[in-house]
Amino acid sequence: MNYKLVTACVLLLAALVLAAGCVNPDTPSPTATPTPTVEPTQSGNSDFSLTPGPTDSFPDGKSVTVQIGRDSNKPTITATYSGGKGTNQISRIEVTLYRADDKEVITQQFGKEPKIGSELVFEGSSTPSTDDRVKVVAYYYSGEVVVVSDDLYTYKKRS
Repeated sequence: MNYKLVTACVLLLAALVLAAGCVNPDTPSPTATPTPTVEPTQSGNSDFSLTPGPTDSFPDGKSVTVQIGRDSNKPTITATYSGGKGTNQISRIEVTLYRADDKEVITQQFGKEPKIGSELVFEGSSTPSTDDRVKVVAYYYSGEVVVVSDDLYTYKKRS
């Protein structure tokens, strides 16, 4: 056998092994990343719920009041800002309506430092004896978030 040919083959094999990165046992071998599976979702709003949640206590000196009213002759729901000690500390107040008849979620907000008597008007469910959920959340400049109220309001159309 030719000594030079065997040496060349051994060197070539060693070079291929080094080029493949198989010499360093501390180097982790790459692993295949699994492709995420997309699950089908049900139609409708996944945030929709007619079950009111808990409300929060106000931080000291930061209370605010929002009155919710429902017209008994029309499906209209009105949110009225009534003020409070925390008025100047509010960045915004969000009022969210969860309409029972079409499972729609509608959010409106009182802007920065809302004025006493400011109103937000929603068109609630038009089916008699239907409960719509209204949730009020106050956001403060300090980063605090308070659930002011979360209740059901029934449409009682008069005959």
